[in-house]
Amino acid sequence: MNNHTKFAVQPLWSNRAFDVTGQGCVRSAPTNPHAMPAVGIMPPTVDICMTTGICPPGVAAGQPMPVNMAYFGGNVQTKPKVYLVLWGWGEPGAFDHTSATHPVSDPDGVGALMTRFIAAMGGTSWGKVSAQYYQSNYNGTYSNVGNPTHELAGVWNDNTNPIHDNLSPHELAQEAARGVLHFGIGLTDAQVVVATPQKFNEAGFNQNSYCAWHDFTTPLSYPGVTAGMAFVNMPYVLNAGGGCGKDFVNPAPTGDVDGVTIVLGHEIAETLTDPGAESSAGLVQYGAWFDYQGWEIGDKCAWVGDGLQVPGAPFNMIGNDGAAYPVQTLWSNSSLNGVGYCSGGCEASSLKKGAAAETQGRQSHCSDARSRPLSPV
Repeated sequence: MNNHTKFAVQPLWSNRAFDVTGQGCVRSAPTNPHAMPAVGIMPPTVDICMTTGICPPGVAAGQPMPVNMAYFGGNVQTKPKVYLVLWGWGEPGAFDHTSATHPVSDPDGVGALMTRFIAAMGGTSWGKVSAQYYQSNYNGTYSNVGNPTHELAGVWNDNTNPIHDNLSPHELAQEAARGVLHFGIGLTDAQVVVATPQKFNEAGFNQNSYCAWHDFTTPLSYPGVTAGMAFVNMPYVLNAGGGCGKDFVNPAPTGDVDGVTIVLGHEIAETLTDPGAESSAGLVQYGAWFDYQGWEIGDKCAWVGDGLQVPGAPFNMIGNDGAAYPVQTLWSNSSLNGVGYCSGGCEASSLKKGAAAETQGRQSHCSDARSRPLSPV
């Protein structure tokens, strides 16, 4: 119609509402890739991983969960800083064994491995997968997830505050808050990883309900705890064996600690792209990037391949220190020309300038993911 008559209409569904491959209801066609819909879609009230207890593979065993992630309006971490709290690792009874090659407070070298991994993941091709996701600054500008070389901002061995087994989520949040005070940090762009030792973990992990999780503190979800804090619960995943990634990428005995960096990388990447952990309070949306079923960047690619060497399967990432770290792939909305798939970061090398640099980058990173055989769980 061109007679300027007004008609009552409903918004229409647009696959380009949140970004070039996102979703949402709109009243008019977006004019740029970051256009926000006039009427947004509501996120799930509960994370699918919290409901089911564990993040299984997608619609079929070993397959990713389809459908691209959408932007729900919350912040991402544009200048990420990761703080590691090793809670109670030096307290009596934290471990039931010792080692001739590692300290008593870290007999399997897990704490040292997590420290190296967090320090080495920044600036990598794998880290660039997360960097495609962004936040609206609500002034017409947008900021992407950061991928700086130095993301490890501090490590605290807390053996002062008592710990016990079968911890509650609230107690883990309290420890994360103590970490915030210890480091003297602001909450913007910060995430606190609370790692627990072999004999002192959260009750749900002890019941084989999950490998790890991340969350965001609100007064309703964590009363009395510092609000607005993004934190990760990182249990001692070696207790779960193959259920949490043992020997998933590398053969034993080297692969016995594969699950440490696979699971930790999963949670850190999700906190980078969705620090608000899908939460909301009234009209305030803290959640950022996930799909309509509540699956985040790591959930959608968890355990893809099921121990087989297939596209999107976990692989040995080369960190910025030159060492290899087993990681899972992450969901990339830009993969397969916008269809989306699990990516180890190969296509991220196209950010390099020049055809020669791009070709060299693709060869080096993609060969890492393909040349290292996967061991069945």
